[in-house]
Amino acid sequence: MKLYATLAISFLVFSVCAQNNRTTFDAPKVYPEGIAFDTRNNVAYVSSVKTGTIGKVDATGNYTEFFVSKDLKSTYGMKVDEKRNRLWVCASDANYSKYKDPSTFKKMARVIAIDLSTGEKVADIDLSALFQGYHFLNDLALDDKGNVYVTDSFSPAIYRIDTKGTPSLFATNKLFKSAFIGLNGIVFHPKGYLLVAHNTDGVILKVDMKDPSKVERVVIDQLFPGADGLWLDARQSLIVVQNKGVNKVFKLASTDEWKTASVGASTPSSELFQNPTTCGQMKGQLYVLNAKLNEISDSTNKPSNSFSYQQVIFK
Repeated sequence: MKLYATLAISFLVFSVCAQNNRTTFDAPKVYPEGIAFDTRNNVAYVSSVKTGTIGKVDATGNYTEFFVSKDLKSTYGMKVDEKRNRLWVCASDANYSKYKDPSTFKKMARVIAIDLSTGEKVADIDLSALFQGYHFLNDLALDDKGNVYVTDSFSPAIYRIDTKGTPSLFATNKLFKSAFIGLNGIVFHPKGYLLVAHNTDGVILKVDMKDPSKVERVVIDQLFPGADGLWLDARQSLIVVQNKGVNKVFKLASTDEWKTASVGASTPSSELFQNPTTCGQMKGQLYVLNAKLNEISDSTNKPSNSFSYQQVIFK
């Protein structure tokens, strides 16, 4: 009995410690999908698949509306561009918006930029005419010059927005295709290529930035179906957030410029992530968003009023 009691107490303490690494915020029925950190002001920005609202969460978990516009329908991946004091946001009408409309459903493909100081929209760029088909702008990345690269989960395309705000079709490839959710998370590698997650196939793709027609699948000894947000850390390790019931975060490393890669670490199941989607870094610590999007795929679930982002601790 003492052994079982000791094990039970140890598990309880471990679980409580994991829970204490969360910052919880009240945002009734918002259902955030993207998160981006403003390290200068010590705040996180979160998107919303239900309302399109961009919220701001301070270090104490206080949530306030930062940018509100019903015509955004749903917002997804986001990135902070500290050099230009902007928040870049993907906006589409892909699935769960309370403002869903036949004129925009699976058609909207907008990227907006919001001034971090004023909260005013300073750019609104429509990408829908760049590729014929359905659209779901899911995530974006910035290169070292400030160009923006955007994934489309419903069309086999990556778009580019240059520093003047001019959009173009950057890459299209058969490896991007999917009958359901295709490309999702994306990061810029300083060696001159993009790393992109394919959500349904569970693979990582490498796209050459000088020749975007050159797309290769990174050889890894496992797949990541439900691969969502990506992050490249200071050591050039690739962080992969996986949901679809797995609900873990993986750290991948490569010694041959991402021709191949291996899993170096992952989070334990005891971290109890709640349908994690995207991640970001604040003051040297990596955090992942507990989006709970699995709840809204089932109409019998009671909608959540609170959400959280949680420190990623690898084992």
